[in-house]
Amino acid sequence: MADLTPLFRQCVDIVSKELGTKSSPSVKPPSFLVKDTFIRECDSMYGNLVQMAQFVGEIRPLYLQVNDEFSRFDKRIGSGLSIEDKNKIDEDFKVKVQQVYEKLKFLQSYERKRTQVVESKQKSKGFISGLFSSEEDPELAYDLTLSSHRTQILRFLSDTTKTVNTAFEKMQQKRHNREKQLNLLHFQNLNDDELEAVDAYRQDYQFDVVEDEKQNASFQEELSQQQIQELKLENKELLTMKTNQFKQVEKLHNSMVDIVKLQTELTLHLETQAEQIDNLLDNQDQIDLDLRMGNRNLAKATDRNKRGSNLIVTTCFVLGFLILLVDYVS
Repeated sequence: MADLTPLFRQCVDIVSKELGTKSSPSVKPPSFLVKDTFIRECDSMYGNLVQMAQFVGEIRPLYLQVNDEFSRFDKRIGSGLSIEDKNKIDEDFKVKVQQVYEKLKFLQSYERKRTQVVESKQKSKGFISGLFSSEEDPELAYDLTLSSHRTQILRFLSDTTKTVNTAFEKMQQKRHNREKQLNLLHFQNLNDDELEAVDAYRQDYQFDVVEDEKQNASFQEELSQQQIQELKLENKELLTMKTNQFKQVEKLHNSMVDIVKLQTELTLHLETQAEQIDNLLDNQDQIDLDLRMGNRNLAKATDRNKRGSNLIVTTCFVLGFLILLVDYVS
């Protein structure tokens, strides 16, 4: 199908010339419209949060995969992440979350300062000019709507950031718990280098060990039965002491784990409390604006009532005077 757009434009030009129509003048926007990059910055920030959430969902299977000494013998685990890669992911994600929080604080500070400037302009107009205005001020309505809209945007971004950060922290905690269980299973594991060193040591000093064993056997033959019993008791006491020390170390380890958990919960509670404080401050600002609007409308209604009552009283006086005049004439 042929393009008829040029023909249509020619027809429009001919009709406009014959009718003598003129192009409608462009409507200028009001001077109080806010033109800034707030919405653009919020959109960019939300895009970053969406990418971070997708990254957490994509990296979760490989991130939670347990790495042990048997992983290198399995060819199917060749594409996994090492511990260094996981630690690097933790650091990079924390840096990104911190950048998002700083950007969010900057936007909140900007919006708070802009609201203060608008309120100062409203105060500078005076109370009398707003008292006699019969219609709603479009500039004031625009400022209230814009402030409420941007407050909801910032609150949504704050909730989204907290959700993404909480999802990653849960995944990170699950990974640490799995690694901790794996370390408990492999409590006495050694590296290959350490095993090779032990083998070399045994080969070099094998004859010395054999000679020491022969000397110990001869020494035990020389010892009496009573001395052997005393040595056994001392060995039992030492073993009991070491067992008690090991139990104390295990208790300390459990206490440290509990402290870390409490610290994490305290951090979450502090973030929740900070968010609630921000919501209370936002609600306080909104209540302040609503009170000012209510006082303004109340002042307008009071003025209208006074004028209406004065009109009614004046009308009553005039009608009474007319009735007296008609009665006097009749």
